Amino acid sequence: MSLLTGVSYTMWASAALVFARVVAMFATAPVTGASVLPPTVRILLAMLVAYFALGLGVPAAPPPEAVFPLALLAQVLIGAGIGLLATLMFTLFHTAGAMLDAELGFTVAQVFNPFSAAGEETLIANWFDAFGTYLFLAVGGVQLLLLAAVQSLRIVPIDVARLTLHAGVLAGGVQAFTGSFLIATELAAPIILALLIIDLVGAVLGRLMPQLNVLSFNIPVKMWLGIGLVAVALPLLIDAAHMGVLQLGQDLTQYLGGV
Repeated sequence: MSLLTGVSYTMWASAALVFARVVAMFATAPVTGASVLPPTVRILLAMLVAYFALGLGVPAAPPPEAVFPLALLAQVLIGAGIGLLATLMFTLFHTAGAMLDAELGFTVAQVFNPFSAAGEETLIANWFDAFGTYLFLAVGGVQLLLLAAVQSLRIVPIDVARLTLHAGVLAGGVQAFTGSFLIATELAAPIILALLIIDLVGAVLGRLMPQLNVLSFNIPVKMWLGIGLVAVALPLLIDAAHMGVLQLGQDLTQYLGGV
């Protein structure tokens, strides 16, 4: 018996399952999952991608009608996993900015304004987030997500009613986390090293001239030097974005292979 009057189960089930996977990916992915994008736009984009995916001839044979709810849940989990992997890789910009904020002393602003929202005063991290969003769009991050959505329908068809998670899923998540952290560390390490040298110079001056207020020397010098080094290191952000997208492609391949 059909779930929808006048429409066969085969006709609407395939579209519903593909749409569920794509909309779950959009809801958790960077840029499309942001609160600035209205849910209506997100749903319309998911419908458009699902329509084109079906038009490309991806395997779209639905499972038996009795297990449709389980298949629908499986599609949501697969799509959410793709989006979360992309978000995890995208956070490398915020991680690098947070490291620099801690070294530059910008996080002290939250001490003086304890009623501010968490992360509101972290200047470099917020700036890295905005610039990282632009770079994610510029280097083809969204195109990679769309390709991953279509390819996932070929690798893991929509007729799965349950997920058999192999070691590749966990390995893909661990690889995405470590890859994101390593790229962020490589991005922030040269600037942090220069700031540590300033700390060392301040410590030596404090020993040689006890009357010198080391804090009044270190804090402004580190802030201005750090901002200057961030400006000089802007090309490194572009390289980090390229490395992040390449790493994301590898992580998605390993994740889908383990589902």
